[in-house]
Amino acid sequence: MTALSLRGVHVLIVEDNYVVASALQYLIEGYDGAVTAIVPTVARALDALGAGRVDIAVLDVNLQGASVAPVAEHLQGRGIPFVFVTGYADPALLPEHLRGYPRFAKPVEAERLVEAMLALLGDK
Repeated sequence: MTALSLRGVHVLIVEDNYVVASALQYLIEGYDGAVTAIVPTVARALDALGAGRVDIAVLDVNLQGASVAPVAEHLQGRGIPFVFVTGYADPALLPEHLRGYPRFAKPVEAERLVEAMLALLGDK
């Protein structure tokens, strides 16, 4: 078994819950990844995408009652991979064209998340 590593990978975390965002940061940094930014809203996520390097993003589906779909669509357009992390089981919370992306229930299992991120980065 090989050790998983996000070394050299810059990750944007879009999450409105501070505790969850901190846990994701700890997880990513524990696998040697670099967190570019942690942002709680769609507007701040779009700003962060213009402000620094982002290789992949981890997106909460629901941000203070707003859908993260505009961020996902922006990432799609730029060819930046992403995964969803959510506390909601209903896939209908996302537009149909985004439902095929990896989606993890909170609390997320670290290795599964990192494996999915690496698989997406390998596809680039």
